Amino acid sequence: MEKVAEKAGKAAPAVAIAGALVATAPQAHAAVRRPAKAAAATEQVRTDALVRRDAPLATGTYTVRPGDTLASIAERYYQDAGDWPWIYNANRSTISDPNTIYIGESLTIPSGATSYTPSGATSYTPRHAKSTPQSAVLTSSTSALSGTLGCSGLEALWEAAGGSQAEAFTAAEIAMAESGGSQFALSPTNDYGYWQINGSHGPAEATFNPLGNARAAIAISDNGTDWLPWTTYVTGAYRSRC
Repeated sequence: MEKVAEKAGKAAPAVAIAGALVATAPQAHAAVRRPAKAAAATEQVRTDALVRRDAPLATGTYTVRPGDTLASIAERYYQDAGDWPWIYNANRSTISDPNTIYIGESLTIPSGATSYTPSGATSYTPRHAKSTPQSAVLTSSTSALSGTLGCSGLEALWEAAGGSQAEAFTAAEIAMAESGGSQFALSPTNDYGYWQINGSHGPAEATFNPLGNARAAIAISDNGTDWLPWTTYVTGAYRSRC
């Protein structure tokens, strides 16, 4: 028994030492690995950013879709909407105004910013692509601007009534949200026509007559600068109607 106790007493320091080694070894190991891992992650992020932003893009073509703007196309190809002038300048023979592009147009997408110089770029307010000019011409006659109209017809009606061309797209979206483009739409609250002009404005403005209804909308909205009288504008329900 004395020999067994003696052996156990001699073994105890060894166990304590081994325990100490086990406790300290992982800490030392972690201290070496963590900075290296963090540095690698930082370098990877930096490298990825350089690849995404600086890698050259292949020159190609893009067909304009409904809802596109030059800014949204630049965002798609360059990850920066502010690079729209590169696309504009590459397509000056097709695009006379960067605010106006048309559905179905084929645009050249330059390989990079160094390929074109953004000289002569005009002021720019992103607007959704419109129907082709040919389609707009077909619906622009007064006789055609009646009945159930689509977005291009409503834009043409707005302009035919003397409305601002710059606000025609928004006006069409609001009319689509208000009446679905129906000339004879009448709401339970006594709202008439394409732009749902309330009867309180009087029979001259609250009318089913296309031009009269459009002129009322122009007057009430201060030529498209104040759409607050329309609930669909206030709630945002007009967006993406065209």
